[in-house]
Amino acid sequence: MLVRIEERCAEAEAKNEAMGAGEYLRCSYSSGKPSPDFTELKEAQYFCIFARQYNEVLSPKLVWVRRNQPGSGRADFTVYDENKCYLRDIEVTALFSTPAVKDPSGYQDFSPYPIQEIAPDAMLLDIDNPRPGYKPYARLPHIIKKHLRSDYPPYWLVIYDNEHGVEHPNLADLGNRVRSILDRPGKRGKIPRGLKEVWVFDMPNAAGATLLKAWP
Repeated sequence: MLVRIEERCAEAEAKNEAMGAGEYLRCSYSSGKPSPDFTELKEAQYFCIFARQYNEVLSPKLVWVRRNQPGSGRADFTVYDENKCYLRDIEVTALFSTPAVKDPSGYQDFSPYPIQEIAPDAMLLDIDNPRPGYKPYARLPHIIKKHLRSDYPPYWLVIYDNEHGVEHPNLADLGNRVRSILDRPGKRGKIPRGLKEVWVFDMPNAAGATLLKAWP
């Protein structure tokens, strides 16, 4: 069913608020497999962050959306313009840092930097001393490979940078890494014909939209 993107975003925001920040973080940074409902909620939120920023600086505007169910043979979302003319399919994912332990149970197990709790719900990151063995964007090759889908119609892959280093955004670095990864299989003809573009994005900030077309 087609709905306006802003309606979809309002619905996702209401579900997130009802869930509560603590439970949302617990589900986001758990070693267990997320429920289908939580996966759908996360994907809707990532999609909304991307779509709103895209519409802020680019056109044609993304106005209507249909959520495609798993197993449909399409990317997560199909988007349309104001007149309900088809624009493109969009596959959404997020990039998290590699956890420091086998069975992570919270953000502290994913953080690239040691954490000190200085007050309830207030943490201090020791950004001058990354945890031993930390490698920035180590999961990026796996994330890209997982979303190279030869069975999809033409689609964009959009990646939310949940790792983003100390400074936000860190999209220039991430975009270079995306191109480096895709250049290798691309030279051997292994990039699916349906993959048309790859975008990376972060949360918007006071300076405006934070998104970058990383490939091609």
